[in-house]
Amino acid sequence: MSQDRDDVFAFLAQINSDRELRDALNLVESAEEVAQLAQERGHSFSATALVELFSRCNEAPRARIGLMDEKLIRVHLKRDQLR
Repeated sequence: MSQDRDDVFAFLAQINSDRELRDALNLVESAEEVAQLAQERGHSFSATALVELFSRCNEAPRARIGLMDEKLIRVHLKRDQLR
């Protein structure tokens, strides 16, 4: 699970610098869709790993259209606590 977590954080680190990624994330609503998008971009973490991180951050594993990027950024900002 630690490797999955590291891969999640590597993926999340791209959100601020990659406008296309951020726009794509704003079109998804679930952790499963985020994991699928990440796989299309060369990352291999499971949706389960992301759901676990959401849970540890008291975040729901779903978001309304347009809000997933903000949820993922909040998780990324807590990465040191979550490792």
